[in-house]
Amino acid sequence: MDALNHLIDTDAIQVEVTVRLGRTRQTVAQLSSLRADDILLLDQSIDEGVEICVGDKVIARGELTADASAEDRLCVRILPAPGAA
Repeated sequence: MDALNHLIDTDAIQVEVTVRLGRTRQTVAQLSSLRADDILLLDQSIDEGVEICVGDKVIARGELTADASAEDRLCVRILPAPGAA
């Protein structure tokens, strides 16, 4: 990646990063009947964490956390890649 930094000004390139919690399928009738306090069951367990994506490509996995600031913003802690030491 360091070689790429010399060829391209990577500081000027922005990409949109999406964090996916999971997915589910619902019919239009099911969606229209959702109310406050209803629960949507997703396809991932809590232990699996979240997917960090650029476009449709998963580039890492993470876990939800807070930043401990006054705003208490939602954050994602990057997890080690499977098999990484």
